[in-house]
Amino acid sequence: MSQRKPRILVCPLDWGLGHATRCIPVIRSLMKAGALPVIAADGHQFQLLRLEFPGAEFVNLRGYRVHYSKRIPAGIQILLQTPRLLFNVYREHLKLKKLITSLDVDAVISDNRYGLWHQRTCSVLITHQLNILPPPALSVFKPLVHKLVRFFIRRFHFCWVPDLATSPNLSGYLSHGKTLPENTSYIGLLSRFNENPENEKQIKLYDIVAIVSGPEPQRSIFEQILTEQLPPSGKKCLILRGVPGDQEIISIRKNLDVTNHLPSDMLGKLLRSGPLVICRAGYSTLMEIATMANKAILIPTPGQTEQEYLAETLDKSGIYVACRQDNLNLKTAIAEAERRPGLSIQQENQLLESAIKALMESIELGPPAGLSRNGTL
Repeated sequence: MSQRKPRILVCPLDWGLGHATRCIPVIRSLMKAGALPVIAADGHQFQLLRLEFPGAEFVNLRGYRVHYSKRIPAGIQILLQTPRLLFNVYREHLKLKKLITSLDVDAVISDNRYGLWHQRTCSVLITHQLNILPPPALSVFKPLVHKLVRFFIRRFHFCWVPDLATSPNLSGYLSHGKTLPENTSYIGLLSRFNENPENEKQIKLYDIVAIVSGPEPQRSIFEQILTEQLPPSGKKCLILRGVPGDQEIISIRKNLDVTNHLPSDMLGKLLRSGPLVICRAGYSTLMEIATMANKAILIPTPGQTEQEYLAETLDKSGIYVACRQDNLNLKTAIAEAERRPGLSIQQENQLLESAIKALMESIELGPPAGLSRNGTL
């Protein structure tokens, strides 16, 4: 009789597609290690992962469904929704108990979903935000936010940080600079793109690839701005709309193509050819362009302090160009970005593989003692 494969529930946050895309290398590594991933997601994240892993087992798990406004700053919007978000954390914590039983789950990997831990089942939190930055107007709440995040991190048996412990690293203050929870380890940058196959011929199809991402309504606003300002003279451009589904590439005018979605292998091949990338400063997108060594223009989602911090830090370091969405001038930004060096950080696959090995051992031996606290939320 063949040995039963460990069943591991993988649950990305529904806050943009980045949490789903960075779960792709985790799911691949789980399969390589002999585990059977069960993917729990919602909305576009569900659709994207279904396209990447058509043979995997899926379950629908309702996301947090954060809403944004065109007029109210994102930080204020999130603050106003905090009671509902905390209720969602509590609700998913109760839901997880039922899923563990009904799906016969041996471990849980949660990407930034703070309620998905269980005291008797190995539980992993993936996050790069150990030190969350509230909006400047709400900085008085920073100590409270810090304590709340650490409270949830310590409910999990493992906390995996998708970054490097030493310089150069990508997340800066967000996951460095303070004493780490004892269950924390760095697993290297996570990229869904495979390493460049030897002798693969690089054909540069586009000079610029613009990647649209993030929640509405800002996703559509960003797409409209890109459509209005691209292409610059003499450069061939592609706008990737970030909407899983149709993969047809359509020309909307000379030197400007658009597509809803591209599978990882095709997008990886495009980025390896060296186009300039225009994108949000979402952490998952930054990991991908850093491992592919692209030059980039970063336009943070207005009001998202994490993206604003990352964009400003990388701009001041002379690596990428950062621009505000409300006064974006792509012609000027492209000229400046082409003079910047970009960033190249090798993907350390062995760090992720070591973390998964430790998880698999814990499944056999039982969860580590003394990390996940007894009781419920």
